[in-house]
Amino acid sequence: MLDTRNKKLLGTITLAALVAVTLVVAPYTLIEPINLPKLLTLAFLSIIMVSVIAPESKRLINSKYKHLFIILSLFIIQILIVLFFSGANILGQFYGTFGRNTGALAYLSLVVLLMSSALVSNKEFLTRFARVTLIVGAILIIYGVIQNQGLEPFPFSNLYAPLAPIGTFGNLDFQSAFMGIIAVFSFILSLNTNFKPYGRVLLIIMGFSSIVVIYQTTSKQGYLNLLAGLLVAAILWSFMTKRKSIGISVAFVGSAGGGLVFLGLFNVGPLANYLFNTSVVARGYYWRAALKMMTDHPFFGVGMDGFIDWYRRSRPTDYYENGFTTFSNTAHNVFLDVASSGGVPLLLIYCYIFALVIIAVVKVVKRNDGFDVHFVAMVGAWVAYQAQSLVSINQLGLAIWGWVLSGLIIGYEINTRDEKPERDVSVKNKQPQRKGKVVEQPLSSAALMRVFGGVILGALVAIPPYYVNASFFSALKSGDIEAIKTAAYLKPIDERRLLHVATIMRDSKMDSEAIAVIRDATMDYPNSFDFWQLWTSIPTAAPADIAAAKAQMKRLDPFNPDIK
Repeated sequence: MLDTRNKKLLGTITLAALVAVTLVVAPYTLIEPINLPKLLTLAFLSIIMVSVIAPESKRLINSKYKHLFIILSLFIIQILIVLFFSGANILGQFYGTFGRNTGALAYLSLVVLLMSSALVSNKEFLTRFARVTLIVGAILIIYGVIQNQGLEPFPFSNLYAPLAPIGTFGNLDFQSAFMGIIAVFSFILSLNTNFKPYGRVLLIIMGFSSIVVIYQTTSKQGYLNLLAGLLVAAILWSFMTKRKSIGISVAFVGSAGGGLVFLGLFNVGPLANYLFNTSVVARGYYWRAALKMMTDHPFFGVGMDGFIDWYRRSRPTDYYENGFTTFSNTAHNVFLDVASSGGVPLLLIYCYIFALVIIAVVKVVKRNDGFDVHFVAMVGAWVAYQAQSLVSINQLGLAIWGWVLSGLIIGYEINTRDEKPERDVSVKNKQPQRKGKVVEQPLSSAALMRVFGGVILGALVAIPPYYVNASFFSALKSGDIEAIKTAAYLKPIDERRLLHVATIMRDSKMDSEAIAVIRDATMDYPNSFDFWQLWTSIPTAAPADIAAAKAQMKRLDPFNPDIK
């Protein structure tokens, strides 16, 4: 298994990934300044983690992590199967849809983060995790307030609510959801009697500050996350402190409240006036479309992050009849996103990982003699994340918290099963001093070379998409159409760049050049509605080509009465 130095290194990289992926943005260099840099940062650091974990893979199979390792390996295998057999564009699946970037690379990286978190999770690491979480939370609280005051330092804009904080997530719902997680974490940690009074007061202030930012976002997601997390924390506190009757009562009240919230989302019950709106109705269409994708493609799904290519033909037939004309590139439910992208096998494995977390929580609570505040804070934050994942998008800045928290909870249960034997082993390893040095030896020249190799490989994966995206952004600023076209064709090619350059050429009356780009694009992306629609808008396009493009539009959007 991993020795102390490898675990410390792995833990440090895990925390670095958590901070970097949450906070990184690239507003002045990329046409996609939010999600792409988060994906590339996540991929880069996860590959370095693989360089630390991979040499121990044989030992993991024969260790107490065997069950988790096998499940995560099955998840990876299914993603690879989907990548090659779903029929969708492989490169598009790998990096994911523009503006989301939750394709194969994202999920493979998140799996690595979960495994890494499980390996390093213990009481000492949870303390480090708590500090990092509070620092990130404080940064985004302050940044949210700055945005709310109209002092945004970056060229970000929110068309729907100009002063609503969007943090480093690019969306007010995501900022609200994250603040809900931070509020839960802060309030629970404030119960730690080992903290000095002023520290507990600061935590309470931080919790209420998070609620203020939730209010400023105008999004309800943060409130729902907060209530869900605190409710579960109250139940765990009751059982850990041997107040089972209170715990059962809270669980009953919570279940009833959850039921009312669920009914309210469907315009039923006393909470309907507060929860039901057109966005919820739209989500209902997204969810039904995702279910159809899963049932129509049960084994391989529609391809990783392929929701946008199949949504128009999978949504209910009454969509237009009820006055809805919007479309979506995500199911707005993480479970359904997984199901539509990777089919039933990927959904079942994802649900199994979810179940492993719940089982781990139950085991820790059963064997704990008192209130473990750090563990409960971690579980409360995980519940808050899961609450928003039922109605929202798998945004990478949020997703990384869900996967890391899952790994920490599972790993904490595994690593605290035999605390006394582990403590005895650590004492023995410290005696004599020379023996301790022998244990640390694996992180010497060979280990450093592996990490260096991970850095190189991570850079090879992360730099090319960053470079081509930055080159295209620079070309757009120059206004040189030839430079824009050249940058659009740089590899790895991205569907959105081709659409962008084709649109520019059409608007510049360069019809033949625009058609050439569209013709190339439809060869690789035949299920992209936007390219076929753009083709029909070019005045000099051949009638036969326009007719063929309309036929493709009808294939991709069969229930649209405006397509004839």
